[in-house]
Amino acid sequence: MQAHPRKLDKLKKRLQLVLGQEDLRAHRQLIQKTGMELGVDPLDCAAALLFISQPHLFQNTVNEQAPSRPPLAVFKQAHYRNVRYRLDVGKNHHIDQEQLLSTLVEESGVDKKRIARIDIRDSYTLVDLPEGMPADIFQLLSEATVQGHPLNIKRIKPNRRKPRDPKQIAE
Repeated sequence: MQAHPRKLDKLKKRLQLVLGQEDLRAHRQLIQKTGMELGVDPLDCAAALLFISQPHLFQNTVNEQAPSRPPLAVFKQAHYRNVRYRLDVGKNHHIDQEQLLSTLVEESGVDKKRIARIDIRDSYTLVDLPEGMPADIFQLLSEATVQGHPLNIKRIKPNRRKPRDPKQIAE
């Protein structure tokens, strides 16, 4: 398998930032201790942690078989409910629906058919994505860009106003 180039670049930048700013001695000791307790190489522990934090870092090549597990499009959920998100790109940024759709599919791995109700406004876009998005996918989408413009994805909370009671209106 080959690492997705854009995701790998983002990972490297984040690693450089953490390595330059944080004291990781305690983390290093914990990895070594855990490796000894599990009877595995500490590098294998680090690889497992990378997999946990970045499960979509690698892209399958044509010759390789994908592991037999449910597709990411399901987002670990059997029923298909969508959640509305706001993206900080719109018509003023000269983007179209296909560009936006391809970026969302590439960064999140969600099936194109599961992305619903794309409403591109002047300065932002509203889009429905599957409920239960993992934090690492949300992070990738937060950092993604379309034509150099950051998506800055934010979940929109549903408007849960109670309907008016007809009896109160008549009084």
